[in-house]
This record gives sequence, C-alpha cells and structure tokens, in this order.
Amino acid sequence: MTRPSSPGRRGTLWVAAVASLALGLAACGGDDDGDGGGTVSGELRVVHNWAGPEGEAFEAVLAGFEKKYPDVTVEAEQVPFDQTQSLLTQQFAQGDPPDVAVGLPGIVRSFADQNLLLDLGDTWDTWVEEGAYTESLREVASSGLDSTYAVYFKGNVNGLIWYTPAELEKLAVEKPTTWGDFTGAMDKAQADSIEPLAVGGKDGWPLTQWADPIILGVAGPEKFAALQRGEIGWDDPAIVKAFETYADVAERYFPDNVLGAGFVDATCARASGDALFQNQGAFVSLITPAECDESLEPGKDFTFFRMPRPDESVPDAQAVSGDLFFGAADTENEASTRALLEYLGSAEGQSIWAERGGYIAPNAEVSRDTYPTALDREIAGLWPSDPSVAAGYDLDDWIGGEIQSTYTQALQQLVRDYDVNAFIAAMTDVDTRSQ
Repeated sequence: MTRPSSPGRRGTLWVAAVASLALGLAACGGDDDGDGGGTVSGELRVVHNWAGPEGEAFEAVLAGFEKKYPDVTVEAEQVPFDQTQSLLTQQFAQGDPPDVAVGLPGIVRSFADQNLLLDLGDTWDTWVEEGAYTESLREVASSGLDSTYAVYFKGNVNGLIWYTPAELEKLAVEKPTTWGDFTGAMDKAQADSIEPLAVGGKDGWPLTQWADPIILGVAGPEKFAALQRGEIGWDDPAIVKAFETYADVAERYFPDNVLGAGFVDATCARASGDALFQNQGAFVSLITPAECDESLEPGKDFTFFRMPRPDESVPDAQAVSGDLFFGAADTENEASTRALLEYLGSAEGQSIWAERGGYIAPNAEVSRDTYPTALDREIAGLWPSDPSVAAGYDLDDWIGGEIQSTYTQALQQLVRDYDVNAFIAAMTDVDTRSQ
C-alpha cells in the first residue's frame, strides 16, 4: 500500500505514462482539445489522500498541470485514506462526484462495474505500445475488468527493510542477504536488549505490508496472484504456510506494543535507534526526515535492503503497490479531465514529484537521473518496468471491499494471539470467491 501520507494511512499503484501526444499537444495550453472533445479549460475538482510533505509534492504536480494548461483551474481536496471510499461512494450516489479522484483497484472495480468511470482503454493502448508501461501493469490498473478505467500516478516498492547503518555496526552485524541472516540479526538485537522491529500496527495497514513479501517469498508469485483473484482460498496449504511464517515472525520479533504505535511512531522509533529494523515501502525515504529529524540523510543515516525470501526455492518477485487516479464518466469537463489523467500518468507530471524523492514514477520514461539521491535511484530501479520481472501488487488493496476490512482486523488479531487457524477461518468465511 502506499499509505504514509496520512500517518493513519498507508502504501501501490502505478500510473500510466506520457507517451501520448494528446498530452504533449498543449505546450501552449488552453486552446487544445482533449481526447474527449472540447477545450482544455475550466475548473476541475480532484480528490487525493496526501498531506504533509507528500501533499506539498502533489500540489506541485497540479501546479505543473495548470502551467501547461493555463485555462484550467484545479481545486484539490485532501481526504484521509480510510474515508476515501465512503466519501466517493456518497458523492457518486448524489450525482456530484469529483472530476478526478485517487483510488485503489477495489474502488476502481466497484465504480467501473456501475459505468461511473471514463474508459481510458485507448490511452493505455498508446502507453503500452510506446513502452511507458508494461502489459502486466495495465492488468493491475484494469482491476480485473475488460477495459482500463484508471491511470497509475505513484508507484511504491514494498518489502524494504529500513535500518540505520551505525546501529548494525554497533551489533557487529553485516547487512542481511538471506532469511537466516535477517532473523539472526534480530536475535542479536534482542540479546543486546534492542527492539528488533518497529511495526506501527495501530494504523492497521503496516501489518499488511508484512504479509505481501512473506506470501511471495513462501508461496510464490503464482499462488499470490491466484489468491488475489479468488482462484484459490486462504486455506490453500501454501497460503497457510505463509501465514504460519508471518505469525512466527510476529511472535518472536514484533514489539509488545505493536498495536499501540502507528506508522510515524514506528518510523521515528527506528530512526532514533529504539528499534533495529522497519519493514516499509519506498516512501520512508521522504517521511523519515520530514516526520522524525530533518537532519537525517537518506543513504547515509538510514538505508534499506530487500526483505530476503523465507524460501529461496520459490521464484523471486517484488512486492509493489501504488495509487491510481480515475475520472467520473459524467464530468461536465471531459476534455480537461482526460488531460489531467494523462498528465498524472506522464513522465512530465511524475518527474515533478520524483525530483523531491520518496516517490517512484511508474512511467518507464522518467529518467533515473531525475531522482535526488542515490538511494531514491536505487529504489526506483526495483520498480518492475521490465516485463520479465515478477511482481505482486498489494493484496488487500487489489481485492478491496469487505474482504480488505476483515483482512486488516484479522491481522491485528493474529499479532495478538498468533492463532493461524483462527486467521484462516476468518478469511475463508469472508472471502468465498474460490468456493
């Protein structure tokens, strides 16, 4: 999930690219026509989730759009992540939705099934043909539908273990490269009375950040995808084994107050040396100095390694997530709505945030040199822009709905009692897609 921005929200999807000349059409702005016909001008209302430094970065992207299309005025409305779906559902039902809104695959699927969203299939055809996005990324943005109704804007790489190099040096521990190294380092930390992990389970979503890389690293990417799409149940032996691994890690290494601290609390605990490791997404490189200590330098004072696979016999795969944007089908300003969606999916638009760091541009045409630090460039290199790279998109964000809500609650219970059977039973009861 990409959810840092609201310290009660988390963290990815990938947004589509710039390759279309429809966006490039208007270097001069407001006299150009969008794909939907009409002039790119007037007012647009946009709903997003970002606050703090992330909110400032998104506002800069919107300012770039307004500079490109000076006859358009964008009104941005920031809504906490956990309120987004209910707010948008209400506004669509009342016939007054925003022109453009952020969402995850589950929300996109729900609205598209009701014919409430603009069809962006032609735009995606161009992007994939020109190499800005892979077909596999389009499949995620399609959310299991026949066409594509959303664009990627903000990518995120998950399963990154953040740490302070000086703290590892104090423990005389090398950077872990295997699961045994990883657990061994945590054992050493415990022996030295150091908390092995900072988690932030109070916010709920940080617990899901642990599940994705563990499922990918135990059950493998094919089983992960099958569970995501409802082709197998939660009681599949490979999935059960993955959550047994999860429960073991939680019981041995999660802090006693795992449900008493949120994401920002956990991030700053790790940054201050109160905990050795933190499993989180790429956005931590922006959040750590912004929320904890502005003097901290990414790559020097804190860095990361990929979470090793618990089972090295399964194929390697990268856990990812990110944010999508979609447009309302009944917008009164279709040309400008489509122009903004294309801009959000473009290298031009995404480069504005990429220059600030703590962000992955899902558009393959964004140059690695755009990123401000070596650490940001390293993270961006993990993004699956190559069609041969296996990736698993954030499980609960893709599923959405009641299953997602139950999942977060069941994980919170799992880290209390470590009862895998009860967790599997709860998920099997709510998710009947495979039955």
